[in-house]
Amino acid sequence: MSTAAAPTAPASSPEGTDSVTDAEDAIPVLRGQIDSLDQAIVRLVAERAKLSHRVQTARMNAGGTRVQLGRERVILDTYRGALGPNGPALADAVLQVCRGPR
Repeated sequence: MSTAAAPTAPASSPEGTDSVTDAEDAIPVLRGQIDSLDQAIVRLVAERAKLSHRVQTARMNAGGTRVQLGRERVILDTYRGALGPNGPALADAVLQVCRGPR
């Protein structure tokens, strides 16, 4: 069991400048977290593109088409359900990256 005292909130000045300073101090930390997430997203999209290419190759080797529109509609609906009305725009961008050159 830890014997450290619980952190206390800093006393704020009458003008409220402490909360502004706290917010300003938080911005670089939050931006660092966003940068980390962006790196993870880029890595995941690159991995998804590799898998998508493998699926496209297998489908074409089996006599099918490179792109399956029904599958893309499912993906668009998944993003819409998870992210709301702007989800399909993100899904479309991911699909474009993963399709590769036409």
